[in-house]
Amino acid sequence: MSDSRQPLVIYGAWYFGDVIKEAAEAAGWQVLGHVDPDPPEGVTTIESIPPGTAVFVAIGDNKIRAEVTETLLQHGRSLPCIAHPSASISPSAQLGPGSYVAELAIVRTNAVVGEGVVLQAGCVVSHDCTVAPYASFGPKSAAASKVTVGQRTVVGAGAVIAPALTIGDDCTVAAGAAVFRNADDNRSLVGNPARATPSPEQDVIHSDWSSNDVW
Repeated sequence: MSDSRQPLVIYGAWYFGDVIKEAAEAAGWQVLGHVDPDPPEGVTTIESIPPGTAVFVAIGDNKIRAEVTETLLQHGRSLPCIAHPSASISPSAQLGPGSYVAELAIVRTNAVVGEGVVLQAGCVVSHDCTVAPYASFGPKSAAASKVTVGQRTVVGAGAVIAPALTIGDDCTVAAGAAVFRNADDNRSLVGNPARATPSPEQDVIHSDWSSNDVW
């Protein structure tokens, strides 16, 4: 993990960017500012990044976070893990670059958390779980032991995944769902017990990160 005393630039100037700024400063990082191709009104963004500065991608959309993170890695940027001081992380857990562990979140023994994963407040990734890159867990969600969660999958607030299950890539586990069966890629899981249906296509309006040249 990178030295938390070094300067940090946050990619993303909206709401999640504010969350990361607070968590990073609580953990001892020196936050220099934000990068965003379409920042909110009144926010001045950084136009260049000093050498040796770490960066963190604070974008809630899993697919966009993946695109921006991979571009930064291709440009040789250093992406630390940001963990709030109140999070509980096992010494045997592995956290990928660009991952975030929020207030009171728990990452237990031998868990593997991939790059760019977001673990929101109070969630639990139990022992021997594997969370693939760019997945996200909402507040107070939980994966029991030996669960595998696929790339870019969203686990909603308060959702629970039973032990030893595999949830595929690009799935959405709805808030409050209780999952007792494996799920293939591109599935929506809703209810208790959760039922899996094909995920609908979604049109998402977001900042055009392809126009950003501060890499």
